[in-house]
Amino acid sequence: METERKRPLHIDKETLRVIIFTHHFKIIGEVFIPKSGRLTDFLNRTLGGSDTDSFVPVTNAECFSMSDGQLKYIADFVSLNKNQIHLIFPYKSTK
Repeated sequence: METERKRPLHIDKETLRVIIFTHHFKIIGEVFIPKSGRLTDFLNRTLGGSDTDSFVPVTNAECFSMSDGQLKYIADFVSLNKNQIHLIFPYKSTK
């Protein structure tokens, strides 16, 4: 009889579409935050007193140049260093 393997470190997550500004790019994409969590808590998350998540995984990313506003890259996955984020907020469509 096979027993179900438990995942004690598993956290249920939900997708949040965001706009991220760095020095060189505006990135529109999706991040995964804990269910019923807040974006700020996700970004400030620490484990054992030291920051273990220096990079934010962003999926379905569209990267626009800050210098000319043109779309430069489309990527299924981007790993973004938290230190490069100048501004991040949830994306709300104006349509």
